[in-house]
Amino acid sequence: MTEPPRFRIEGSRWVAIGHPRVSMPLERLARLRSAPREAARHPEWVWGRRGWTIRWPTLSYEITEDQLASLVARFVVIDMSRRRLRPGGGSLDWDQLGREAPRVEARWRDALQGAPRPFALCGGLAVNVYARPRFTDDLDLVVLRADVEAWARYLAGAGWAVHGRLSTGGTAYVRDGAELDVLVPDYPWLPRAMAAAQDNVHEGIPVMPRAWLVLMKLTAGRSADQSDVSHMLSGLADGDFQSLLQTIETWLSPEDREDLAALYQLGRWERNRP
Repeated sequence: MTEPPRFRIEGSRWVAIGHPRVSMPLERLARLRSAPREAARHPEWVWGRRGWTIRWPTLSYEITEDQLASLVARFVVIDMSRRRLRPGGGSLDWDQLGREAPRVEARWRDALQGAPRPFALCGGLAVNVYARPRFTDDLDLVVLRADVEAWARYLAGAGWAVHGRLSTGGTAYVRDGAELDVLVPDYPWLPRAMAAAQDNVHEGIPVMPRAWLVLMKLTAGRSADQSDVSHMLSGLADGDFQSLLQTIETWLSPEDREDLAALYQLGRWERNRP
């Protein structure tokens, strides 16, 4: 059954239906591809198994509506942050605290003993390895689609019960009041990221490397994810930031590159760095 679109073109902007403040200039897609502004005004909408795909033959570009939602959400967050952020707006810089990667609670280390490999820590606990720690009470893991059944058997045998399906793809499990989310994203770059994670171990647990975790959260598009990206990037020197971009360059759109540069500068601005 065809679902109604969640976005429409109003004047010169993409606007979320029912949420008029969630919008993005239409011309952005053309500007970043060095195309005339008018080239972005008349896309083709195609319904498929995974929802709406929006195509611009004149731009040689297409995007799913989910990807558009992520792109617009990022634009809104970055635009608002640029207008409101003040230099040094964050709390005490983690560098001043004698930065050490935080420890993973024993309950999570125990839960992953004997777990199927490969897997990688993602979510809040992984972000804490690269940025000023923040509180998080659940565990997020990413696994390959081929290993989903092995993980289901492992967790069932360890007393974890299915709690529900994740909107991002995957399953939430609970045990004794704790939640463990097993994400199964459909990213073409995931096998490469997962292989790199197996050599990026923290307290015996593979952690998604910074570059791939940044790409994962940038793709998710939620406001909290963009904040995480900014915090993970803010401590990097410019050369290290450029190296990170080179690692994931193949999978970045022009909008992704522009947003990452903005999030990097916003993070440095918050830390009151040049």
